[in-house]
Amino acid sequence: MRMASWAGLKRFYTVFSLFVNIFWSFYSLKYKKLYHRKIWIEAKREELYVSQARLFRTTAVNMGGLLIKLGQFFSTRVDVLPQVTIRELAGLQDEVQSVPFNAIRQAAENEFTRPLAEIYAEVDEIPIASASLGQVHRGVLANGQIVAIKILRPGIDDLVRIDLKAVRKVVDLLKLITDWERIVNFDAIYEEFSATLQEELDYIHEGHNAETFALNSQADDGILVPKIYWEYTTRRVLTMEYMAGIKISNYLKLEQAGVNRKAIASKLLQTYVKQILVDGFFHADPHPGNLFVTEDGRLIIIDFGMMGTISEELRDILIDLVLALVKRDYVQVAAYFKRIGFLRYDADNELVARAIGVLVEATLGSSQDLYSADFSSLLNDLERLLYEQPFQIPSQFTFLGRALGTLYGLCIGLDPDINFLEEGKPYLKDFAKGESGLLNQIKEKASLAGSSLIEIPPLMEKVLRRAERGDLSLKVPLISINEALAENTKAIRMLGWAVSFGFTLLTAVYLLVNQHNTEARYAFYGAGVFFLLMFKQTLKSKRKRTRSPHPSMIIRRGKDN
Repeated sequence: MRMASWAGLKRFYTVFSLFVNIFWSFYSLKYKKLYHRKIWIEAKREELYVSQARLFRTTAVNMGGLLIKLGQFFSTRVDVLPQVTIRELAGLQDEVQSVPFNAIRQAAENEFTRPLAEIYAEVDEIPIASASLGQVHRGVLANGQIVAIKILRPGIDDLVRIDLKAVRKVVDLLKLITDWERIVNFDAIYEEFSATLQEELDYIHEGHNAETFALNSQADDGILVPKIYWEYTTRRVLTMEYMAGIKISNYLKLEQAGVNRKAIASKLLQTYVKQILVDGFFHADPHPGNLFVTEDGRLIIIDFGMMGTISEELRDILIDLVLALVKRDYVQVAAYFKRIGFLRYDADNELVARAIGVLVEATLGSSQDLYSADFSSLLNDLERLLYEQPFQIPSQFTFLGRALGTLYGLCIGLDPDINFLEEGKPYLKDFAKGESGLLNQIKEKASLAGSSLIEIPPLMEKVLRRAERGDLSLKVPLISINEALAENTKAIRMLGWAVSFGFTLLTAVYLLVNQHNTEARYAFYGAGVFFLLMFKQTLKSKRKRTRSPHPSMIIRRGKDN
């Protein structure tokens, strides 16, 4: 028991120190700017992109668990990380170490409470896939049906618990020493991520998600979803139909099989548009290990542990947002951003509308592809217009943003020339139901508006991610009267505590010098109290943020149906 406790403590320290080391390596550049030239800082940053990614990859492969899942996520974020980092992390898709079959068999038999030979006619000892949480083996049922058997790794619950505890401490540290919480609600994101991981550890939940997804896709012959065999499924063992295909990121094999990569990219994007905007239930983990292609060009989707649900309320808001963009009503667009949580409610709609106008007119307004536009110029305009404007990343968009960012990376990998605007066009009629009169007035702009919905969330995430890394500073030259009064009030309160602390401390010293020891002791206690109040006010001022008056979640994790 003591050895197990020591091993857990050692793992916690390793994970915690890994994240702190990576964070400080980049964050310290902020101070090194004071005594190094800009060219040195840029070269050092490029070097860190490689060295820190390599450190993370090595540690993740050795330790497994949550680190593998995080690494796989980052390895698909071509919109956030440079190519050198992506290349270092890409191997994590294939480098997950497998668990010896004896341990996996024991875990499955403990779950079924009987020998594996009594359940399956055959089970291959060599896994066909090793994931961060589970392992997949090919098997055969008594009736000859070939199946894929997914089994949770032994002890994975404890590893996830330790890793989450370490990440929690990192989040607390970031909140204490940075002001990034103005942009990202770390607490809500952590809670959402933690809850989703717990759902991924429940294969009953995943099986129900798979069946819901299959039902939503049944009219599309180009999408294949494996059947779930419930009589051979428990919380820790999932038995499903075996489907053979080519990994979606294996471009060479796709071309050798004669598969049209452009068609696959188009199919992938369009099915996600449908999932998000029509079904309201989407696959939130579209990394290459979960997507395969048959030789006749059909898309196989597996692993439904991480799913997202979008409410009708959000879909209606997004439809209205699209129509407001078409009408160039940017003040209304800003209002919709507030409703979905990308803007705090104290934001100046007029200033934000100017910024959105600059961005949209410079790209969509001139018929440019959003991803081929000159972002350096656009971000400079945004930086001038949005100086300290209160943008934030809503916690409920964490997994939607993750899925869209990963999807973007997969699509441009398959087809670098893909036009996201054109691919979203077929779903315009779904967006604009009940708006036929307006649609007739703006039919020339319909294709533009229809897929702007696809572009806005990843674009906003991209800008905010740059701000999170310290590459973009968002400020406004004018501060509202309420904010100014609040700041003055906090400053006066801080000054009061500071004066009280200083006076009490000097009184204590005076009493001590004059040998009034008892009185001096109480005075020192008083000074300590004033110091703690002053310190608490400092932390409160650093952490305080204005929150939306509508905290209810618009996007929820998928639930069993």
